[in-house]
Amino acid sequence: MNKVLISVLGSDQPGIMAKVASVIKQHNGNIENLSQTLLDTVFGALLRVELAADDSAEKLQEALSHSFAGLDLFVRVHPWNESTTDWHQHKPETQPYIVTAIGPDRQGLVAEMATALFEHGVNITNIQAIFKGGKNPMDNLMVFEVDVPRSTVMDALRDALADIAQRLDLEISVQHRKIFESVSNILN
Repeated sequence: MNKVLISVLGSDQPGIMAKVASVIKQHNGNIENLSQTLLDTVFGALLRVELAADDSAEKLQEALSHSFAGLDLFVRVHPWNESTTDWHQHKPETQPYIVTAIGPDRQGLVAEMATALFEHGVNITNIQAIFKGGKNPMDNLMVFEVDVPRSTVMDALRDALADIAQRLDLEISVQHRKIFESVSNILN
């Protein structure tokens, strides 16, 4: 298999994904997985692509760089020999949870939360964080989508997060994804 990982970062503008996908199509590549997001005015995308057997990461890098010449974008193409980590090979049975944190902005919030989750065997699958600064709690929000092993003692995890909440003046909520989605649907 001839797979690559592509990262695209830079100033947001219409047509970025159209250009990336068109160049991949011209190279007879197939996008297998992709994630794209915006951070204010910054565009970010990560793609896993299978290329034709006679193509290479270097050729695709050159074509994408040429396509984005003059634009404020950084494109990198890396060969990908898919291998699984020991964790993935022995992945425990997990349940999906949503962890939210609201409160004053300060240095180290993401590190505190991510470390506490890691120490309880929790895998973060997605994070969204909006920090506008200041003391207004609603201006600073972190949402962690996580996979919690069934073996995790939820009371211990909640206690660790409650300690962070108390020390950093945060409101932290831990909900099973199904409950989170149900509440969100009711409120909308």
